[in-house]
Amino acid sequence: MDKKARAVLGLTAALLSCVLAWAWMQRPPEPQRVRVSKSFSQDIYNSISVPGTVEAEASAAVASGITGEVAALCVQVGDTVREGDALFTVAPSEESNAPAISAAGLEQAVQVLAGADQGRTAVSGADGVVRASCAGTVLSLPAEGQTVYQGLPAARIADLSSLCVRAKVPETYVQQLSLSQNANVTATAAGDRVYAATVGSIAPVATRAVSLTGESGTAEVEALLSLNGNLDGLRPGYSVTAKIFTDYHPAAVVVPYEAVFQQGEQEYVFTIENGRARRTAIKTGYLLEQATEVTEGLEANCAVILSPPETLGDGDAVEAAA
Repeated sequence: MDKKARAVLGLTAALLSCVLAWAWMQRPPEPQRVRVSKSFSQDIYNSISVPGTVEAEASAAVASGITGEVAALCVQVGDTVREGDALFTVAPSEESNAPAISAAGLEQAVQVLAGADQGRTAVSGADGVVRASCAGTVLSLPAEGQTVYQGLPAARIADLSSLCVRAKVPETYVQQLSLSQNANVTATAAGDRVYAATVGSIAPVATRAVSLTGESGTAEVEALLSLNGNLDGLRPGYSVTAKIFTDYHPAAVVVPYEAVFQQGEQEYVFTIENGRARRTAIKTGYLLEQATEVTEGLEANCAVILSPPETLGDGDAVEAAA
């Protein structure tokens, strides 16, 4: 091979090397392997759980019209009575020998009044016969020989066909409460049963318990929840837990919490379109146990990248890891 041919061959080889090098540099980048999941939709309920006590929605305390000793009981606790039925009779004390109100008498009156509708203490028995002021079930009675005092509650009657829960809501949760919110009520004494309830009223003031040492506890607001449906297994006085649903987002879009990342104040996810990562701005809502609610920027059933690498950029080629 002459000198000229060797020169041409060398030039050709050099040009071929340059072309191959240029082609190598222009090759598509290897796609990054990423973990992928999908956005999905689910109903989201936000709730608070508070303690409460079962009570009759309608109840009334009954007081004797005279001071004296209970001579005889006409009914027993648990009996059903009609308005006007005799509950017990009182042997009046002579005015000069009328006993002073004792601490035990006051304590009994407070216990009888507990749970009774405010303003519903009926005075009966000026003739020595104390009668039911309304129809219902007898919840409490004095004992024979016990002293009852004029005007102080001595018995209580309630309509047990309609029950409610008097719940104690800590002040930090009160702003989340509103009328007509739904609730689930459970009672240890009722086993696994769940009862439906609705928030019927919220007290306008808060109360704060004070201990014997003078220390005050957390302020609480009373809420009355009306119980609905079959109430078998519940009794007035049962301690319960009320789970009140304070917010409801039907068919909310959620993603695994690993998919969300933040730059500055803006939150993002990386979606996948035609094999490439697309950075998508979003707004988030509730942080759930294993997922995050997305309120804006994303629809359900979109492929999202989990724990995106810091080197991943908008438009980079990606491939789902097996």
